[in-house]
Amino acid sequence: MALALRVSNGTESKMRIENGTLGAALCMILACGGAACSVKASDDSPNGTAGASNGGASAGASSAGAGGSNTGGSSNTGGSNTSGGASTAGASVGGAAAGGAAGASTSGGAGGAPTGPKQRTVGYLPSYRGSLNTWATTLDFSLVSYVDVCFGTVDANGNVGYPDAALSAFVTAAHAKGTKVCLALGGATTINDLGTLGAQISPANRSAFVGKIVSYAMTTGLDCIDVDFEGNGVNQDYEGFVTALGPALKAQGKQMSAALASWFGDKVTSPALQAFDFVNVMAYDLHNPGGNTPAVQSSSMDDSKKEIDYWVGRGLAKEKAVFGVPFYGYRWKPGATSGEAVVYAELLSTYGAAAGSDQINKDGTTIYLNSKPTIIAKAQAARQYGGIMIWELGQDAAGENSLLRAINSAP
Repeated sequence: MALALRVSNGTESKMRIENGTLGAALCMILACGGAACSVKASDDSPNGTAGASNGGASAGASSAGAGGSNTGGSSNTGGSNTSGGASTAGASVGGAAAGGAAGASTSGGAGGAPTGPKQRTVGYLPSYRGSLNTWATTLDFSLVSYVDVCFGTVDANGNVGYPDAALSAFVTAAHAKGTKVCLALGGATTINDLGTLGAQISPANRSAFVGKIVSYAMTTGLDCIDVDFEGNGVNQDYEGFVTALGPALKAQGKQMSAALASWFGDKVTSPALQAFDFVNVMAYDLHNPGGNTPAVQSSSMDDSKKEIDYWVGRGLAKEKAVFGVPFYGYRWKPGATSGEAVVYAELLSTYGAAAGSDQINKDGTTIYLNSKPTIIAKAQAARQYGGIMIWELGQDAAGENSLLRAINSAP
């Protein structure tokens, strides 16, 4: 999954979503509940030539920051966590909640032992999706094990933060339902370079930066840190950073995960890979759908399994390999040379029953997506691995059409 990180210059990025479409979809969802909505287009669109990251597409994927508007997002041929979105209140979609290890039905956190999802279920939630105060009351926490809020901010002095002051309250609400909360750092903005992060993970500053991350996790009650460095962001200091951060978090009862894709897999060393408690594999945007590419299915079952199995073949335990799925598709209008990412909620409202198929052809427009039947099939397949990951929760449809609910109810 690709995660986005706001650095000192104020940029923020994660999975890419085509400008405008995600915001429009979110507005439609909110309108159903009578909420007002406004959308700003994002011009933050990092390019790549390969790769996937948590939710998003690059090489057409753009990492949208606060106020940005994006849809799916993939970087290069694999994908990157970028998706942007309207900076409005979150919609009441499937929900997120309890759970922990793959197959577990509950997770850590304060209060009781609520029933959770059938397997580890990780859902990314970008800050542009609206206030965490709103999500705390609209998200169905019983359907997710981990909510990965993205992205964290890091300034030139290595101080860690998050754009929403309600983070601690959201963590408390999640824990009350048995759900864990992770903070994602990085995203599509790291594809070219790490920016401010580069200096912080260097040997000279690493120890202090690790201490600041752990301190922030303790202060806010976070359960884990998700490292979403992609492309050139996985540099010579990556291994040293994650092998220092992991034990420091574990000493405080915290976890460390990563968002990874095979397009930059050769940069991830074995010691780095083994340092993570689990890995969110960005098994989407596998054929550069947002780049100069004809209409193509970018997250088929076969291709997605190959992406997961690449990491298993690298020595990652199957129970640590989390199967990433997209809650968005790509649309090629007549004459288009690249696809535009469109959230599932919008595809459903625009094309109705046709969205029940992985391919839609209408008036010269071609759309590829992961329909509900495919998401259900992937949920079943994910049980053979370490669970399932979603990019991202704000792209889902409401009620009985929710893909998140379909994942949890998969036979």
